[in-house]
Amino acid sequence: MKILLIGGAQNVGKSEAIFRIANLLIGKGFIIIAGCLPTNFDDFKVSLKGFDKNGKEVSVILNSATDTIDIINNLKKFYDENGNYDILISSVRDDDFYPRKQFFNIMGLNPNDKNLVEIPFAKITRRDLNFKSALNWYSEKTEKLILHTLKNDPFNI
Repeated sequence: MKILLIGGAQNVGKSEAIFRIANLLIGKGFIIIAGCLPTNFDDFKVSLKGFDKNGKEVSVILNSATDTIDIINNLKKFYDENGNYDILISSVRDDDFYPRKQFFNIMGLNPNDKNLVEIPFAKITRRDLNFKSALNWYSEKTEKLILHTLKNDPFNI
């Protein structure tokens, strides 16, 4: 399985980025197999099927939140109940932040897996009137990075 993790501290935009990825995939013709995607951003988990850029059918599971052990256990249950996946896209907390280690343990993932890519997110300072433009710039750049990552190996979607 190929894994894309959006990492970072609380309130840096991880879940919103995953929400945008899910909508992008649906816009590319992926269909919802299990779970649901809210119309407006909220935490979610969803399983999608579609085709990669080589025409191969792929299953993708997307998960927005990993804030607590209960949320991670619910993700694991959803994951186990809904089949085999080619790609997992999820949020994860920064290194040494709770419950990062538990996420890897519960999900049975190896943080050193060669098919695991993690994109770290950072906080945007809120000190002055330039916050909104800084946030927009940051969101645009991280989205381009995520899209570039997904279009290329190992994901190819």
